[in-house]
Amino acid sequence: MRQLTVLGSVNADHVVKVDSFPRPGETLHGHGYAVIAGGKGANQAVAA
Repeated sequence: MRQLTVLGSVNADHVVKVDSFPRPGETLHGHGYAVIAGGKGANQAVAA
């Protein structure tokens, strides 16, 4: 089995869906909250 070492950040992305982009000063209600693994290092490891 081959080994791979990836150096980079691993983050927790907090994602909320909205129906449209907010206008300046506007507040929107979101839905579908999720915490997803992200970060450059995590993305590179998955791509490898």
